[in-house]
Amino acid sequence: MKERRCRQEDMSFSVPNIEGNIWPRQVCPAFEPRADTPESVRQCWYCRCADFHLDKPRSLDVGVCYWPKKIVK
Repeated sequence: MKERRCRQEDMSFSVPNIEGNIWPRQVCPAFEPRADTPESVRQCWYCRCADFHLDKPRSLDVGVCYWPKKIVK
């Protein structure tokens, strides 16, 4: 039987990973969607507290959680 292992970047957080690395598909209970977030999507990539350098010419593959500070509106 093949063992299934979860990748760290697919795991959810039980609390915000404040100033820690976050991957786009992760999420925590403090998720706060940006205005352009598709309905029912809960991922760090769409969180207002996540910094993936979306305001820069090139976004990051791994972001940083700055909860409770709002990075993107």
